[in-house]
Amino acid sequence: MNPRTSAPAGWRRSPAILLASTALALLVAACTSAGPSGALENVPSPAQSIMSRAPYRTARWLWNVTDLKGGATLTSRNSGQLVPTGSTGKLFTVGTAYAVLGTPTQLTTPVYAVGTVQDGVLQGNAVLVASGDLALGGRGAMQGRMEDSDTKTTTDQVYADIAPNGAPAPGDPLAGLDSLAHQVADAGIHRIDGDVVIDTRLWQTFQGGEGPVTPIYVNDNLLGLTVTPARGIGQVATVAESPQTAAYAALSTVRTVAGSGSAIKIAASSTNPRQIVITGTVGVEARPAFTVYRVPDPASWARTLFIEALERAGVTVTAPALAANDESELPAGYSARTRVASLKSPTLAAMGSMILRTSYNTGAEDLLCLLAAHLHSTDCTDGLKLVEKELEKAGLDVNDVVLANGEGAYPSAATPVQMTRWLAWTQTQPWGAALRAGLPVLGESGALAQVDTPVTRSSTGELAAKTGSVAAVDPSNGRVSFTVEALAGFMSLGGGRTAAFDVSMSGATYPDVLTGLVQSQNDVSGVSAALRVALAT
Repeated sequence: MNPRTSAPAGWRRSPAILLASTALALLVAACTSAGPSGALENVPSPAQSIMSRAPYRTARWLWNVTDLKGGATLTSRNSGQLVPTGSTGKLFTVGTAYAVLGTPTQLTTPVYAVGTVQDGVLQGNAVLVASGDLALGGRGAMQGRMEDSDTKTTTDQVYADIAPNGAPAPGDPLAGLDSLAHQVADAGIHRIDGDVVIDTRLWQTFQGGEGPVTPIYVNDNLLGLTVTPARGIGQVATVAESPQTAAYAALSTVRTVAGSGSAIKIAASSTNPRQIVITGTVGVEARPAFTVYRVPDPASWARTLFIEALERAGVTVTAPALAANDESELPAGYSARTRVASLKSPTLAAMGSMILRTSYNTGAEDLLCLLAAHLHSTDCTDGLKLVEKELEKAGLDVNDVVLANGEGAYPSAATPVQMTRWLAWTQTQPWGAALRAGLPVLGESGALAQVDTPVTRSSTGELAAKTGSVAAVDPSNGRVSFTVEALAGFMSLGGGRTAAFDVSMSGATYPDVLTGLVQSQNDVSGVSAALRVALAT
């Protein structure tokens, strides 16, 4: 999903309402049956009821459901037509990363003392070489985990700037930098008389859906901002930053108003890029509102945070903390004897699962860049070559798949037949179980945790799937058009049977973004659940 044109799954859900007439439902129910092969011959009445709703008058529905045993097609509709993937395209990227790089792989982020060390003083630079580690010690990574916020009630911070219920990621975002800083001190360095530099040469900065994709991440390269209403109407709300750092100063001009709602915007000051201005209103009865500022220069951000960590560890740095990261004089390579610290990431499986659960666009692009680096390329788009190679190995017709990026953003596209073929093939691979285990589960976890409608309740826990959305807003009236809302993954049919499925809806319109997000995902989930129930009976 591309949050510049659409928002991720995970907003607070509301029950769906069936709009189709009873007569239509009874008519469809009367003609729905399973053929001798177990294939579904007609559309189940709950699915037909959803598809008959007003927003879908202009839309097309596409799906394919394939039995994992034997590969029989159980039901399909427009399954040979091309449709944008949205974030279901992450299934291609994450799966390829597992296949090529390996699920047990851990990334190492080292620090080198480039210069001479005498009497505890480094005459030279301390260089942190970025590895593409998405957590750098945060999200419980120091204990080998990649955690996200409570998806039953909140949306992870990677989308907190567009979600009304965003929450900070769990864990200490500075834990990794603090560990590296203490290792530097333990190596006998108590003063750095040169600079502190972040080496980001692993790949060239890639522009993803949320901004720059670089090999360095601290707190997802986000500054968290918690806005708390003042006690009195008309007063300025307070703002707290996380992590605490001198990198940015937050200025609140948010006014406290009556009620419990909030409307907050953030932007860097036009005269001072290190000052973040928060504007808008917050209700006096509202809970503290959490949002994030997307750091435009991740390397300089990480440099400042690392210098602050070194100072906390008792290492004096003579270079100013608030300065741009300067990579102009980095060495061609590094000697192992000059390594003074290192940090290992969680496994690639843990990172991939977090990407799938939260639909983390930047994280998916990070994996694409790591694939390019595997080819000794600094051009992240070269990672697509490995994805296409893996799709060919899986037996897909690559003419029916469009690979535009790692996150699945438009114009990435595939047919439901090719998507289910890929999903079925993954389950024959040693890493397939990890891919499936990392998917959101309907009504229980990740981006599907808050889906709860009358149609989906009977399938709670029975669908493990990746969501995908591509949408655009009409600036003249606020209406939103969904290029696609999709769900792709696995459904349990009972009796030990499992099917791979891909259900997509393309072309619906809604009065506003929030209505569209809630209704489209509830309804695509509802159609998927209805197909599952019909196939399981």
